[in-house]
Amino acid sequence: MFKNILQDKSKLKKLSNSAQFILLQSNNYLSGLDTELDRHLDKRLVRTFYDLFLAIFTFRNRSMGLVLSELGGFICGFNKAPAGTKRISNLLRSKKWSHAVIDNFLFQRAQKRIELMTSQGQRPLMLWDDSRLEKQESWFSEGLCSVWSSKARRLTKIRRGFYRPPGSRICVPGFKWTAVSLSHLGGIPSLVHMAWWTTRGKYKDHGSNIIYRLLRTIHQQIGSKITHVLDRGYANQQMMEWLFHFQQDFIIRWKKNHLLSHQQKGTKKTHLLSRSFRGVATKVVFDKERKKTKKVSIAWAEVQHPEFEGKSLCLVIVRDKKNHTSPMYLICSLKIENAKQAWEIAHSYFHRWNIEQTFRFCKSELAMESPRLWFWENRLKFLAIVSLVYDFILKLIRKRSLACQFIMKRWCHRTGNRYKIASIPIYRLRAAISVCLFCVIAQNSG
Repeated sequence: MFKNILQDKSKLKKLSNSAQFILLQSNNYLSGLDTELDRHLDKRLVRTFYDLFLAIFTFRNRSMGLVLSELGGFICGFNKAPAGTKRISNLLRSKKWSHAVIDNFLFQRAQKRIELMTSQGQRPLMLWDDSRLEKQESWFSEGLCSVWSSKARRLTKIRRGFYRPPGSRICVPGFKWTAVSLSHLGGIPSLVHMAWWTTRGKYKDHGSNIIYRLLRTIHQQIGSKITHVLDRGYANQQMMEWLFHFQQDFIIRWKKNHLLSHQQKGTKKTHLLSRSFRGVATKVVFDKERKKTKKVSIAWAEVQHPEFEGKSLCLVIVRDKKNHTSPMYLICSLKIENAKQAWEIAHSYFHRWNIEQTFRFCKSELAMESPRLWFWENRLKFLAIVSLVYDFILKLIRKRSLACQFIMKRWCHRTGNRYKIASIPIYRLRAAISVCLFCVIAQNSG
């Protein structure tokens, strides 16, 4: 439906400016991918790909947002929903393409952006993190494995006046999920890679394999122009060995009980070694996770890892002046000579919070936990298309901020101080685009 409207100039002129803008921008975004898909697929399936891309935008429902029978109505009109569902199914079941086509497309876009950042004197930051897709009621879908349920943890949180919940971890069927995004300090991220994997069955894999393959690709095609920012889950000897092997700069939040060596203090646990270094500078920063400002101090020292004695590292210690939270220890391969450089390292790690918001948005607004597909390869293709939707939204915010403000004001008007203070909220933009595209369907259906 959307492709027909885009190609029919008489219909396109009748649409609102916002709808024309969204259709044209999405077509420009997918132009390189369409060329690649044309080599493998029939033209009808390529048209279905574009229609499915916009149908995911249009249908906004957390529990059923990616159910094929629901999306079918947005492809061919609601009176021909079964035909639209079959078209989507034919696209996903086709053996002539795989999710690797989309992975390569995202990586090429990230490669171009890294070159642009480098030419502008900005430090590209590669933000890494892991999550999971929970399928609590599923049992027979291909590739299901045991994942720790963060949703169960929230639901069983101790609350005053209620019975004590179970203390052990709750595991449910689901899939592992690794995501990497690209950004710079003060910038809006873009998607580099999303991978879903399982620890059981025919498609059994391990997260370390995904990390190794991506680092190898970055080393071969990009080089050492970027800095990897990683959380405590990556604070291990194997991760550091790969980063050194592929000559990549990194910032890792270190665990307090891991050993580090200092030329004068010897080899100690990180939290014991850090006591020897007092804060050099202080600053008031905003804690995004706790939504409050706090005064912190920073210190740094040159250290080495016991297993990599020839590699020089810097330990950055960020302390809360009022001791509301425990100190933060950051290990980086970058050289630090003054407080300004140390604060840049700290803020680069704070910027990693954006990848946490990626998981939240994809689960809540893009309904990544709702697909009901039997086969593993079909699921990967479908989720890869959804990741394109997320990257397209980020591109609009990054490059078309004024147009986004107009679309939100026109199609998702909100009042109140909360919305005036916020910058460009991605959730509100998602809702505005959904309403705008639904009006396109209403004008052109039946």
